[in-house]
Amino acid sequence: MTIQPIGASSVALYLTPADLREHGLTPEELTEELALALTRRAFAQAGIPVEGTMEIEAYPEMCGVLVFARFQPPARSWFTFPDLETLLCAARSLGDAAPDTDLIWCAGRYWLNVPRTAEQALCRLSEFAEAEETAPYLDARLGEHGRTLLTGGALAALLDYFPEEMI
Repeated sequence: MTIQPIGASSVALYLTPADLREHGLTPEELTEELALALTRRAFAQAGIPVEGTMEIEAYPEMCGVLVFARFQPPARSWFTFPDLETLLCAARSLGDAAPDTDLIWCAGRYWLNVPRTAEQALCRLSEFAEAEETAPYLDARLGEHGRTLLTGGALAALLDYFPEEMI
């Protein structure tokens, strides 16, 4: 298998006949579902994280299969907190229902990104923080000028670091 990035959110994947035989397939037997499964497996083997939806186009030929994959990461919302105390109050209000979040320190504020699919968490967090409009290149700006504090499960980690008994 050969994976070649062709953009920020797309890749070309070439599966040789040997790659297909390894999975007990021929180009004629390859369905769209099997091509998607093989593409996800190839991404995992290459260490390329893929979240969200993936769209593929597969072109099977006798010499192998060429797959073009485009993925759209799940949309995330940003919240800013003025201080750690407010952030901890928000984390405690969610408790064990805290979604997968990342925490960044930038411009004197805590920035928390939350998947838009976590609707209840988004509603609760809006009681404690300002919801930031997604500006062009906001992720890049925060990545360049901010300091990443916690990734993946930031709110749960905060609850571990700062139990309620400490306050």
